[in-house]
Amino acid sequence: MKALIVGAGGYNGGNVARLLAARGHTVRGLVRDSARAASALKEAGIDDVVQGDAITGAGLHQALTGVDTAFYFVHALDAPDRRTDERDLRAARQFVRAAQTAGLRQGVFFTTLAPPRGARPPIYQHNRLRVEEILLDGIPGMSAVRAGMVLGARSRGLLPYVKLVQRAPIVPLGPWCANRIAVIDPATVTEAIVAAGTDAALAGRSLDAPVCAQPTHQELVRAIATTLGLRRLIVRSPIATPRLDAALIAAVTGEPYGFCRYLSSGNEHDYVIDPARSEPFGGLNPPSLREALRHALRGPRPHPVREPNRGPGGRR
Repeated sequence: MKALIVGAGGYNGGNVARLLAARGHTVRGLVRDSARAASALKEAGIDDVVQGDAITGAGLHQALTGVDTAFYFVHALDAPDRRTDERDLRAARQFVRAAQTAGLRQGVFFTTLAPPRGARPPIYQHNRLRVEEILLDGIPGMSAVRAGMVLGARSRGLLPYVKLVQRAPIVPLGPWCANRIAVIDPATVTEAIVAAGTDAALAGRSLDAPVCAQPTHQELVRAIATTLGLRRLIVRSPIATPRLDAALIAAVTGEPYGFCRYLSSGNEHDYVIDPARSEPFGGLNPPSLREALRHALRGPRPHPVREPNRGPGGRR
């Protein structure tokens, strides 16, 4: 197959590129700034690069020409206001138009888990669900792979937690600390994404990647501290809002407020997988939470991942 990675300079896009190449597929990357992304592209082994912009549509036609499957990693995380929504929705519509013209048969949108049924999603997650709807409605063979926090050494979702544990001897957590969050290791989520983009039986579905564990936020913080060999006192704050939490995380970790606002907005509910949506990936074998954190924070240790099941079970 010839695969296109839209957002090839990112962490997950690079992981997917390496796995595709290892399995004999040809990989092309679309990036906004090829010079800025040169190091990441080289590390991912992507030589066929198209410079363009999904928001304006520039380069999409060239990038999609002759492609069998596409992996879509476009999402803005740092905008401080609703401009994030506008950019992401515009990019999704541009991609659908270009994919329809090119006759794209299959693709994958990598996204976050949905909030619990009946819960009102935060602004950013509402945006991701809307992007998923645009892509899957516009491209019949497009799938969505939803995942929780990726426990990778370069994962943006994990990094603020790690910095918070490293820098704060006393870790304040709001009432949301008892809510659960699905976590997954990079190898398993990469396998799931590649399977959804190359297995015709998984085309057109909305799927949940399998998990290493689904701890509470407090349990995750304790596990990170244990992995780092640190003793930390977790203090439960009686008052917390997404804005207050984001300001605190940004101040302690140095991460941009816009990203911390997105991160904290997802703490208000349990974010766990739907077993029915995850069933097609039943052949994948994620490591334990302890092993995944050890791999991310202390260095690699090979962990075998089996091929996913190809039976039915995923659903839109």
